Amino acid sequence: MKVVIVTAPMMNPDRLIAKQYPVDGSDKINCKMPVRSPINSVLATKLQKDEDVKVIYITIKDNKKCTQNIKNFTEELETINKEIEAKISYTNVEIEFKPTKQTYNKLITDLAEKVPNEAELFIDITYSYKPAILSLFCALRFVEEFNDAVIQYIVYGKVEFDDDNKPQNPMLYDITSLYYLFKLMGTMGATNAEEALKTLKDFFAM
Repeated sequence: MKVVIVTAPMMNPDRLIAKQYPVDGSDKINCKMPVRSPINSVLATKLQKDEDVKVIYITIKDNKKCTQNIKNFTEELETINKEIEAKISYTNVEIEFKPTKQTYNKLITDLAEKVPNEAELFIDITYSYKPAILSLFCALRFVEEFNDAVIQYIVYGKVEFDDDNKPQNPMLYDITSLYYLFKLMGTMGATNAEEALKTLKDFFAM
């Protein structure tokens, strides 16, 4: 089963116009389709007919903009899926807009419960408030270790805004390697700083 995790934007939905995201980091997910939700361009290339797909939105409690953006993202994916015909279901993990231990606990444990065993994970961290991303990486580490999940792609959509506040220069970055760096830092078996530094240099040389 494919599991898609999307951090929901809290910004004005009118600012999230569909854009084509050229890809930096992986030609395998290149898609010329304009999208509001960057991960949807990845899914357009990866979904298959009749396969089970679960989309998990990470949402902020009582945020109307967040709710509307999720509705727009879902409608966009459903349009993409009309020709593909994958079996998509939707759920969400709702958290408070507060950097507290309770918020982190809810995000990590809810995701761990919602991700089935041996899932292929596709993650979009384009839109989120920053502490949630760190908690999300902890949750990914948990499901990889204990649910036998496989991290396929973690993507980030970058957009700049000109002086008239119009979006320009969109780019989709495959940052999956950042997760594996996070994982490496937590499992490094070096006995001293010199060995640890060599391990890091070897990682970046890959």
